Amino acid sequence: MQIKHILILLIVLITTINLSFADEWYRSYARGIEAMKSNNWGAAADFFRDAIKGKNTDQANVRTYGMHFIEYYPHRELGICLYNLGKFGEAKEHLELSQKQAASARAKEYLEKLDGAPQQQVIDKKQAMITPAVTPSGDTEMIVGKQTVKLVGERMGVAVLPFENKGASRDLGEIILDKMITVLVNQERFKVMERAQLTRILEEQSLGSSGIIDAATAAQIGKGIGVDAIIIGSVAAATSGAISIDARVIHTESAAIIVAEDVYSGSSDAQSVKNAIENLAKKMTDNLPLVEGYIIRIDGEQVILDVGRIGGLKRGMKCVIYKEGAPVKHPITGEILGKETQILGEVLVTEAFDKYCTARTIKTEGGMLSIGDKFLTK
Repeated sequence: MQIKHILILLIVLITTINLSFADEWYRSYARGIEAMKSNNWGAAADFFRDAIKGKNTDQANVRTYGMHFIEYYPHRELGICLYNLGKFGEAKEHLELSQKQAASARAKEYLEKLDGAPQQQVIDKKQAMITPAVTPSGDTEMIVGKQTVKLVGERMGVAVLPFENKGASRDLGEIILDKMITVLVNQERFKVMERAQLTRILEEQSLGSSGIIDAATAAQIGKGIGVDAIIIGSVAAATSGAISIDARVIHTESAAIIVAEDVYSGSSDAQSVKNAIENLAKKMTDNLPLVEGYIIRIDGEQVILDVGRIGGLKRGMKCVIYKEGAPVKHPITGEILGKETQILGEVLVTEAFDKYCTARTIKTEGGMLSIGDKFLTK
């Protein structure tokens, strides 16, 4: 009898564990759907990845335990989230997998959109090996896969303000601020203001280091110190030791929030905090990709660029306009080492459509802009 009772208990235990896991993937999927409704693509993508860990297949209908049938397309929904985050290569992989497992008109629709996306114009550091080099004109180049992209002018200048503490210790806030600056510098995507210099400016303006600051004030500070964007945020700690970090990138010209992301860590130990900050910084970088293209129309101070939302451009981004000149050849070997570059100015994206965007000229320094001039996001 004892053996029989033990076997029954084991069966009940295994069934309970399976139900728990099943409930978890279902909850993650439902949370992802809710996040998509508010266009919170980053959070939704994380939820769908969690769902996939529990049930890694797209199905037209799947029964939830003890209840009813639901549509279950985690790879499709993840692909849509990645599409809206500008991660087109990864989006295509999940959408194609969804079509293979359970074809749907919605997955087909986004795959057709991806067919028209100028993916070669988006520099994705995760998916390609990037090697810096120096051209004869002094500009930096990045080798992305088989494509070489010249990084003309300066990168986007950002300053990270102290994060607001919401139940977190002052030491934790300081650690997060320092690690955020370090990670952003190491990504080589932005020109990050050194913390000591920023602290001096904040003290001069009697702003202190509380981190409690609104978007308009942050933009005003950013203008005063000459950066393109300000990063502000908050860190909240629970009694369990878990922490939640929110960050926003604010455009200094318009005070508009151009990126908003958050991360969660179940622990506040050094390694967990480091991992969370790296994840947060990557999310922000992915939302502000390096994109290149051409001017295709000019109407006074307004220009139209041949890349839009699908290609990674969004309202509030700045682009450097430049013209390539004569090639620079090696006098002995005849090898073309690069091209001369003339920076013409900068434009600010005012509206982004699927395949093009409108922009306003905000700076000129090397002559008139012309159709066919090239651009690169700062």
